[in-house]
Amino acid sequence: MDAPPSRLNLGCGNKRREGFVGVDIGDFDAVDVRQDVISYLRSLGDATVQEIYSRHFLEHLEPPALQELLAQVDRVLRPGGRIHFIVPHFSNPYFHSDPTHRQAFGVHTFSYLCERTCLHRHVPAYARRAGWTLSRVKVGFLPYERWHLFGRRMPMLSDLLNRVVNRSPLRIELFERYLSGVLSIYEVEFFIDKSPAGSASA
Repeated sequence: MDAPPSRLNLGCGNKRREGFVGVDIGDFDAVDVRQDVISYLRSLGDATVQEIYSRHFLEHLEPPALQELLAQVDRVLRPGGRIHFIVPHFSNPYFHSDPTHRQAFGVHTFSYLCERTCLHRHVPAYARRAGWTLSRVKVGFLPYERWHLFGRRMPMLSDLLNRVVNRSPLRIELFERYLSGVLSIYEVEFFIDKSPAGSASA
């Protein structure tokens, strides 16, 4: 590949995302670059990528490796670039069932890692990346089993929760704090913007 791709799907597995170059160490049909994700990011130049997406990959990294990945993402991402991370929530029982999972995530995880956040709860600033703004958080609920009646998909409690809880960041925060032990959150989505005036950092 002569020029670096402008949109990356990190740890893509077998899930292709239209318009994104899939990077994964595994041998899957959706993989465009078969290489360790962090090693691949290290090979890219500063401020060469416009958008980074990752779904259910970050939880497989040990905490030091996650910090290294975020540092490389920050370095390669252009000012004004965007990040979209999707990870399992810590209340998801399947998160704890998978022995390859190393890192737990909650609604506030990237509030610790971004300079600015859309959430209400204040958290310590010791791990923040300059110029990163957590602009949106979304939680996802899934039913254990999807029911159908006469060939039609039946509405489920998870459908209602997806609509009601995601109406505001405060609702998301309150649900996690008081109800996620009863009704588990399947996954969390983090939408992060890098400041147009920010400079890449290592």
